[in-house]
Amino acid sequence: MDTTPSNSGSDQQSTHGDDSVSERLIEGLSSHAVFMLDTDGTITTWPDPANVLYGYDRDATVGHHVDMLFADPDEMETTVESLLAEAKDSPVETQHWHRQADGSVFWATLSLSPLGDGELDGFVAVSQDTTEKHQYDKMLERQNDRLKEFTDILAHDLKSPLSVISSRVHLARETGDQEHLDALEETSDRMARLVDDLLSVAKQGNVVTDPETTDVESVVDTAWEGAGGASERATLQYDHIGSVSADGDRLIELFENLFQNSIRHGDGAVIVRVGPLKHGFYVEDDGPGIPDDIKDDVFDHGFTTSEDGSGYGLSIVRTIAGAHGWDIIVTDSETGGARFEITGVEFLD
Repeated sequence: MDTTPSNSGSDQQSTHGDDSVSERLIEGLSSHAVFMLDTDGTITTWPDPANVLYGYDRDATVGHHVDMLFADPDEMETTVESLLAEAKDSPVETQHWHRQADGSVFWATLSLSPLGDGELDGFVAVSQDTTEKHQYDKMLERQNDRLKEFTDILAHDLKSPLSVISSRVHLARETGDQEHLDALEETSDRMARLVDDLLSVAKQGNVVTDPETTDVESVVDTAWEGAGGASERATLQYDHIGSVSADGDRLIELFENLFQNSIRHGDGAVIVRVGPLKHGFYVEDDGPGIPDDIKDDVFDHGFTTSEDGSGYGLSIVRTIAGAHGWDIIVTDSETGGARFEITGVEFLD
């Protein structure tokens, strides 16, 4: 008679023990939601951490397709079905907004891994709330974009004063006139202030915090020279504008870029007019104007209709206007040219 003890009970106990250990491991991953799917993507298990993360109980999830967890699955770069198909061969990971039971959303990193030895039995799904990391990555992306924008602006706006310096150096060598050396010193000082100002803006945002009483006529004269108006077939007509509360150097940048825009796009000779508005001022020209279908785009960073244009000039204008708390729009002048109106300006006389 065979008295060897049967191992069936211990094997069964071992199997149950393994299942129990797996369940405890799943329940213990409080920072993750680990649950199971069948081969079609239907949820088959829903442990407590998943309940905590999503707010759904077992009755609300088990037996339902996993796409119920996604917020706006139609807006995903790939479909849930495609993810499941890809996960049959190897683990996949996707990131998207998931929706909780109360309607709120969070950014989730979801990984799917196949189950089974040779034949697919289903999937292990691991979901983690990575909203904080997602927001941090987006912040870094915005900071990098902003850094590039200010680098481009700095390179763009240094060209005008450098051009003035080159011209004045040439004239100083030819004439020996002290006036050109004074202009060189003034322009180099403005370049230094410009660099400091843009670095300050990059760190502190766009707001002008220390405006000063600024004579607009003097600003316009300096900007006209910096824009190359005196050496082009361009005429400036100026109607008196009172003093304003502004950052003088940045206001020069604003006018320089508007003048350059008129001169660059003018068909031959161009007349540029600067004058007052009730709560601001305008800059207009008699050039070809700006088509209606791109008026909303001309202030966008990098937008240009010229093959050799940088697309930064009018973006800079909008940034400087906004830094002062001013508004700017583009419309048509009476002659059909471009007209820029800056409003919300505080006059001091």
